[in-house]
Amino acid sequence: MSFLSRITGKVQDVVPQKAEKLANRFIGDGGFQTMGATFHAPRTNTTEEIISSLKLLAQEQADKAEQGRKNLLKMLEEEDLDFARQARDSGQDVAELTIQRQNACVAGLNDILRRGGTLTKAQQIEYETLTRLSNVASSVMASELKAKEIIEFLKVAGDMPQRHLSLAHDVVDLSNTHAMINHDIFPTVNYNDIGQAKSTGKRTTLMGYVLNLLPGLSKSNPKAIDLAETVVSHSDDTNAKFFLQRFVDNFPVGAEKQAEVTEALVEPLAKSILKGMPSMDLGPRSKEQTFFNQIRHLCSEDSKPENLKLLKQTLDTVDSVAPKVDTDINLDDIRLGDTAKIQENLEVLPQVLENAEAQGLRTFDVSGFLTKNVNLI
Repeated sequence: MSFLSRITGKVQDVVPQKAEKLANRFIGDGGFQTMGATFHAPRTNTTEEIISSLKLLAQEQADKAEQGRKNLLKMLEEEDLDFARQARDSGQDVAELTIQRQNACVAGLNDILRRGGTLTKAQQIEYETLTRLSNVASSVMASELKAKEIIEFLKVAGDMPQRHLSLAHDVVDLSNTHAMINHDIFPTVNYNDIGQAKSTGKRTTLMGYVLNLLPGLSKSNPKAIDLAETVVSHSDDTNAKFFLQRFVDNFPVGAEKQAEVTEALVEPLAKSILKGMPSMDLGPRSKEQTFFNQIRHLCSEDSKPENLKLLKQTLDTVDSVAPKVDTDINLDDIRLGDTAKIQENLEVLPQVLENAEAQGLRTFDVSGFLTKNVNLI
């Protein structure tokens, strides 16, 4: 009996015979992934097609886990390690036992190095062997958990709209997306990492954690999910993974209108902030964190929705009128400023920018002009 069968019943009852797996939106033509600010066409598939595809992805993970277990047992036999027997005798899972042995090996070797010792050739070989086995065991455990989490999500997805189910499909796809760049240089958030859910303490992959949040937020703050889907549609996989978990895990309460208006600002902000290669770290100064902060700030409850609409008009004006002038736009000044004054000054902004460019000015404080009518030329 397969893993998916054990958690859901007969496989044929779970996956429709004519179902097709939908394409991963983060993988372009030829299998290459676009980076930085990009655009992924929204899915036009029906709700039923998305659900069927998710079931196929669950089955795919179950099959991967089953084959991974076979590979792990074969590798253990080839290395003459009796972990399978030890696991049976102790009632443990062989994959978990393998990871425990690798962790114990690492701890022991680190202790030797801390005391100033050196590793023998045999110790180095043991470490390399256990690391290779542990990687397979970790993949097995993640795949088994992901298969269960996808099916559990579908049980509670209920009447989620097509667009929100499409985002859920993206979450699963992000867990199956492996960038063709060195993650030692360009780190990424790993949706296959296993941890514990804060609310329940249950073991979960990061993919499953995000999936679990979507149905509730889809009902309580549907505009937040709309906004998240728009961000994902204009992001590479690095930013999408970074943004999603942080956003859906802590969306500001009562900011539905702000989230709705902020959607129109996603594309220009993505093009401005996310262009080029991913950041070499995902710390507080990374462009991914900067982008998240700005989107999160704009859809805060204290933002004035009418001001956010004016901000979109401002960005469009700056983009089209004076491309050679380096403009300074403080989002806080505009989102919180006097709406009438911003509207009035926005009407003459094109002329002011043209004058600035004609006079050879390198920088211009756009938000200062709109909110205080300064730097008028």
